[in-house]
Amino acid sequence: MVGNIRYIYEDQDILICHKPAGMATEGAGAGRIDLISAARNYLARKNRGNDSGRQRNLPPYVATVNRLDKPVEGIIVLAKSKKAAGSLAAQIKNHSTDKYYYALCCGQIEQDRGRLEDILIRRQDTGLAAVISKEEADSFKEDAIVLRDGTKLRTIGGEPKRAILEYEVISRQEDTTLLKVHLLTGRFHQIRCQLSKAGHPILGDKDYESPESALCSEKLSVDRVCLVSYSFSFKHPGTGKKETFEIIPDNPAIRQLLSLQS
Repeated sequence: MVGNIRYIYEDQDILICHKPAGMATEGAGAGRIDLISAARNYLARKNRGNDSGRQRNLPPYVATVNRLDKPVEGIIVLAKSKKAAGSLAAQIKNHSTDKYYYALCCGQIEQDRGRLEDILIRRQDTGLAAVISKEEADSFKEDAIVLRDGTKLRTIGGEPKRAILEYEVISRQEDTTLLKVHLLTGRFHQIRCQLSKAGHPILGDKDYESPESALCSEKLSVDRVCLVSYSFSFKHPGTGKKETFEIIPDNPAIRQLLSLQS
């Protein structure tokens, strides 16, 4: 069951949302609500009666500058004007924002800190991300790459992209490791794909699971992707002041482990 959006901060420029797992950021399709539609409805109800004349019938301006995968819980920043959207989009493009995640992974990660650097594509056949070698990336031409075995793999989403993240171990249990992940590039399914390729898939992630992580998820009764975007820092588009917004995860497995650290 999908939970409700929580609006944790609002001013004339931005609206900060806590998106529940299972809700699409936008484009949910007929009969389903997505975050953008819900936020527009929220602002329209809140502002009803405040405007006069033609302005009353105009839908509120809402634009997302960061997205989360449908099964991922976390912070979404919405811009309430084109000026705010442009400022936030430029910061993300220039890598001047900071985004942190909690990720509960299968297996024991020995290093307390680490960095993953990979080249990612999005496969046409599955729609999922995949890590490829530099040689395979160099073969990219006309939305396809040549794999090491000589076969051609069709891709979508443009050319191969570099993906970088840093991680820090928060806690280790018998079969799992809870990570704090600093996302340095924002690629499609990046954290999920990179950790899976590194041999430590995120629990509850059926798209990138291994036989071991599937068994671990079943053993621990995990029924949702254990990945939460819990902190986002950026320069406020109106004041220019550096702001940081954080949430406490709803994800029960992550929340329980965090409570043991306090």
